[in-house]
Amino acid sequence: MDILLTTRQRDFRTRLRELLGGPEMRRALLEGSREHPDDPDPGPAYRVLGRHRWLAPDWPTELGGAGLDTACANILTEELAVHRVPDSAHVNSVRNAGRCLLLCGSARQRERLLPPLARGDLLAAVLYSEPETGSDLAALRTTARPAHHGWELHGTKVHSVKTAHCDLAIVAARTRDHPQPLLGITLFVVDLHAPGVTVRPVSGVNHEPFHHVSLEGVRVGPDDVVGEVDEGWLVITEGLAVERVGMDYTARVRAHLAWLRTRAADRFRSDDVAERLDRLSTAAEAGRLLAWSMAARLADGDLDPAEAAESKWLNSELMREVWELSQELSGPHDLLTAADPGAPEDLTALLLNQEAPGLSLSAGTSEMMLQVIAANLGLEAGDAR
Repeated sequence: MDILLTTRQRDFRTRLRELLGGPEMRRALLEGSREHPDDPDPGPAYRVLGRHRWLAPDWPTELGGAGLDTACANILTEELAVHRVPDSAHVNSVRNAGRCLLLCGSARQRERLLPPLARGDLLAAVLYSEPETGSDLAALRTTARPAHHGWELHGTKVHSVKTAHCDLAIVAARTRDHPQPLLGITLFVVDLHAPGVTVRPVSGVNHEPFHHVSLEGVRVGPDDVVGEVDEGWLVITEGLAVERVGMDYTARVRAHLAWLRTRAADRFRSDDVAERLDRLSTAAEAGRLLAWSMAARLADGDLDPAEAAESKWLNSELMREVWELSQELSGPHDLLTAADPGAPEDLTALLLNQEAPGLSLSAGTSEMMLQVIAANLGLEAGDAR
């Protein structure tokens, strides 16, 4: 089953595939991994896309985009996964930080930051999560206090990826104590090379290293506030809806599942395996249709957060099922040693149980998504009705 696209959208996919599969992109990917084999720098590949105005294809031309529609942005997300171009930095830099600035940033912020983000000359991180609080922004501890000609930030952020390659970050900090903890939060643009900022990788099972970011007396100016002071939660909610649409999740699921089906056809011929692969493939197609539907609703300004949570939950949990089947078929070590050159670059992550849980944690855990869905249905936490 395929998504119905216009002639212009199909042409964009064709030309994008030619670029992503061509020699210029292969050279860029090699360049990005040569100096950073454990955490490839996506910058060279993104600059290739940026030269075509395809890194942020749905942004206005005056801000570095191509003025295309949202469907072309969805196509880019799918094709990045298929062609094994690192996409987590794109999600954070363009789809999250960039969209945050596009919707809520000042005119000066948009003019200064969006064109270099669209060219791939700048990469941005999104720093919300903190030690011992995870996705619970009500427990946010990073503070921003008024200082001479601006603000001074203190705190620690964790669980961000590709941060060592980033130049700036959108940082959530508490600017006021409030009886309702989600209020009193403000977003700031922070230069990650500024005095007081320390970025270091953290060992873990994720296939892309997480980073620990310390903010010790980091100074930012009044022009670095994104949106209104104390109203950052509203901006964050808008940004999370974009990520929870699930477009990048379903793209990864389908890419891994296609490889697994090919591998299983060569080595395993049982009816049970075929049936499970068919079921997962059908679920993946349903997940894709749901994600595209949610993206269209988002573009129309008619996306319910609970519906976005459904899409995110379904597609991230599907990755876990794909991983479980790969384990049952052969186990990680056997499949890894037999992996063919055409396997996805992040197959190691999938088979060693790295990417699957990562997808179920990012943008809100699966448990949180179920809570959002349950609340929308009028159910209390733990209600089994």
